[in-house]
Amino acid sequence: MPKIRDFDRVTALYERLSKDDEQQGESNSILNQKRFLEDFARKSGMTNIKHFTDDGYTGRNFNRPGFQAMLAEAEAGKIGTIIVKDMSRFGRNYLEVGFYTEILFPKKQIRFIAINNSVDSDKPQDNDFTPFLNIMNEWYAKDTSNKIKSIFLSRMSDGKRCSGSIPYGYNRLPEDKQTLVVDPVASQVVKHIFELAAEGLTPPAIARQLTEEKVLIPSAYTLQYHPEQCNRKAEYGCTNWNANTVREILSRQEYLGHTVLRKTIGTNFKTDERRFATDEERLLFEDTHEPIVDGELWEQAHRRLKHATRRIKEGTHQEECLLPGLVYCADCGSKMSYQTNYYKSGEPYHSFRCSSYGNRTVNCTIHHISDKVLYQLVLRSIQRLSSHIIADERGFAEELKSKWEAQANGKPQKQKDELQTINRRLNELDRLIGSLYENFISGLLPEKQYKSLMKKYSAEQDSLESQVSEIQEKLEQTKASSAHIGRFIRLIKKYKQPTELTKEMACELIDKIVVHEAVGKKPNRQQQVDIYYNFIGQFDLPLSEKEIAEARQKAEQEAAEKAKRKKNRQRESNVAHQAKAKAERWAANDGHKYPKRVCEQCGKEFYPSSTRQRFCNTDCTKAHQQAEKEKKRFAEKGEHTFRQKVCKICGKPFWPSNGQEVLCSEECKTINRRQKQLAYYHRKQSEQKAGEAI
Repeated sequence: MPKIRDFDRVTALYERLSKDDEQQGESNSILNQKRFLEDFARKSGMTNIKHFTDDGYTGRNFNRPGFQAMLAEAEAGKIGTIIVKDMSRFGRNYLEVGFYTEILFPKKQIRFIAINNSVDSDKPQDNDFTPFLNIMNEWYAKDTSNKIKSIFLSRMSDGKRCSGSIPYGYNRLPEDKQTLVVDPVASQVVKHIFELAAEGLTPPAIARQLTEEKVLIPSAYTLQYHPEQCNRKAEYGCTNWNANTVREILSRQEYLGHTVLRKTIGTNFKTDERRFATDEERLLFEDTHEPIVDGELWEQAHRRLKHATRRIKEGTHQEECLLPGLVYCADCGSKMSYQTNYYKSGEPYHSFRCSSYGNRTVNCTIHHISDKVLYQLVLRSIQRLSSHIIADERGFAEELKSKWEAQANGKPQKQKDELQTINRRLNELDRLIGSLYENFISGLLPEKQYKSLMKKYSAEQDSLESQVSEIQEKLEQTKASSAHIGRFIRLIKKYKQPTELTKEMACELIDKIVVHEAVGKKPNRQQQVDIYYNFIGQFDLPLSEKEIAEARQKAEQEAAEKAKRKKNRQRESNVAHQAKAKAERWAANDGHKYPKRVCEQCGKEFYPSSTRQRFCNTDCTKAHQQAEKEKKRFAEKGEHTFRQKVCKICGKPFWPSNGQEVLCSEECKTINRRQKQLAYYHRKQSEQKAGEAI
């Protein structure tokens, strides 16, 4: 890139005019600024002039096309001098103005001149007051912003609209821009959206249906039929609805006939950043124009949106869940997730469990309950309540009123006392913070302690304010519920004596279901479930002795049937497992029952007929038996012909030479012979004496 010589560099003349500056007359007009700057440049002998202009842009920020174009050329080294009428034309943010005039321009060797303020970077001794000019310019912008905010707030407090946009479905009267009138075509689309939401459709589903119906999106409809009211970028004839557009329409209270103002609040006048207003900051004026939807349709649509089914990974909705978004954990308060699990047989089953279970940040138990069990409990509760109301409607109303009166004299009074205590503490904190600030300003309190105490008091204030909001909400619920007995009775009559639970019935009748952790194990497992109805809250009917007996008998029958089913499943599982193992075994053995073996006698491979078969045939079996006998005989006799014997005379073992030999040596034979002779002699003597005696 060639180097730019000093005499080739541009003299930039910058002009800016905002909408607020237009109110000051023609002196600040763009044409006046251009003429003024050109005269000054020519009188100063400056040539190669180039204008950079921003018409209708605020000086609070520097995101202006003309300024950015000038800055790009300055970064490239093409500008030698920048001239403005005064510092306020350059900008009203003293930090950024100081960065450009004191850091960037000197670094790029750019001369900066503000004519009316006598600012010239070539004369630094005359620029000592420039930072204060920048601060005053920013203060002016801030003061103007605050004044405009005050004017807008005053107008909105009187119920006057300050925004040019109006809700889709309404038009303005030409002679009265504050009054809204119903658009006959767009209002039908709005009502159709609420009806679809009341039927249970989610915003994405509603957007898809409107797209299929070729309905013009709000901006395209306004552009085509009311172009004077169109203040958004729109494509002519566009029918591609977005789910966020549907959500915005469903959330606007203007369709109830109310005026809602101050929805957003500016947080920084320099960047024009805004935040959503809280319920306390928002301004609501009821019944200011004709409504498009009634309160009942609004409540029904928002109740269904609150319990809309969610999309799961497979891309389908959990349509089988009859209690979407209605089941809550009793301990941590989070919604219980609807899960699908599978038995070993592959059969699916569904259940509810605490969504915080297993979460590291929230310590909670599983609170598991089967969907079938919960459906039966809810259906039985609705059936009993319906029968009770049909049998004695007046008695039910009196019973409910007495219950609310007891609550009004009990728990709400305690909440009121608690609210009063919290308000006293908040007032005390306000006084402490005020005195703390005074002590810090006067120098009695060090900055470190001031910041520490302020942080502590602010945290306590935030905590107490959140408690106040919760208590007030509970008190309002208690007051409002006493007026809805008739609505609930009409609703319960709509589902008189139901035989099965449906999603529509659950969403219309049930507000929430609170599931407690189970106690004990099967078959003695017990679990508390609290059912809260719309308009009346929790209402429990005591069970009669007959109902208790029927419930016990039914539970015993279900337990017996369940045990029987479990036994049958185990039996079927065992049979299937054995058949599978047998088939696998026969397949692995080439159609034989047992695997191939090697004969222990001949060494050939064979398929046995039992687990104990060791030889391939009977010949090998007999040969093995004979070999075993010879082996045993050899182990007993060794190389001798006859087995070892014990000598009858001396008792020593010896190996005989024949089967009749019983004496081990000649000496034993001699002793044996003498013993026989002596015995023969004594026998003869005894016989002879006996004969003589006769």
